[in-house]
Amino acid sequence: MAKDPKRIPPKVVVIIPARGGNQSVPWKNLRKLGGKPLLWWAIDVGLRAKLVDAVTVSTEDSRIARSARRYGAMVIPRPKEFAQPTSDDVGFYQHAVTWMRERFGWKPELVVNLRPTSPLRFPEDVDACVRYVLRTGCDGLKTVIPSPIPPYKLWWAKGRKGHPVHTATPLEPFFDTPFRRTHGPDLGRQRVWAKYPVYWQEGSIDITRPKFIMSRNATKYRNVFGPNIRGYIMDPRQVVDIDTAEDLREAAKVWRQLRRERGAA
Repeated sequence: MAKDPKRIPPKVVVIIPARGGNQSVPWKNLRKLGGKPLLWWAIDVGLRAKLVDAVTVSTEDSRIARSARRYGAMVIPRPKEFAQPTSDDVGFYQHAVTWMRERFGWKPELVVNLRPTSPLRFPEDVDACVRYVLRTGCDGLKTVIPSPIPPYKLWWAKGRKGHPVHTATPLEPFFDTPFRRTHGPDLGRQRVWAKYPVYWQEGSIDITRPKFIMSRNATKYRNVFGPNIRGYIMDPRQVVDIDTAEDLREAAKVWRQLRRERGAA
């Protein structure tokens, strides 16, 4: 197991958000994929990434905290007010950055968010993302994939508000361009992609800087990212949404295939 932290003071810190039982699937972060909890998958990839200096887990739950320490991560004790079903990311981000500064005097340059529920990542993915942000000096980065739902085929409903199911309403194109008005809504996916290659942020790896996390903009508008955000394009097969046992089984199959293709041990 890699030493954590690897370097002090750390320049690049992973923060893994892992709430406990107060969610739609209790202790979802401890459900097992390939015999290992989802929490382990996030910690392991952070520890094996060469450019990550420290791996932390932000949690309010004692069971998750014990597991995180067992797997080699440092635990940031998250206040329960930042661990509610309605809590956004800003609370745990700001608490974690403040905690590191006050407890250890750490002032990392980058914060990397590795969500346990997006487990199909490789250390090389994390390193490539970190390397790019450090090299370019950009404000942050999000992993993306080609959008599974082209905005070309999206519509606004009347009044640009939600309407009940089983009702009809006038529509206007969400993506309103001269090309769209000429060719209509039913172009094939390949033609739409060739004209409008749009990407979707899928949440496997997020990188931002503490100066944005602690900014007035974050507190007021709940936005921890600066304006200069870059994208790292992931293999769409790595994007999974785990809610059921079947989702876990399918993810395990995909993971075995990805490992074979990459020649991973």
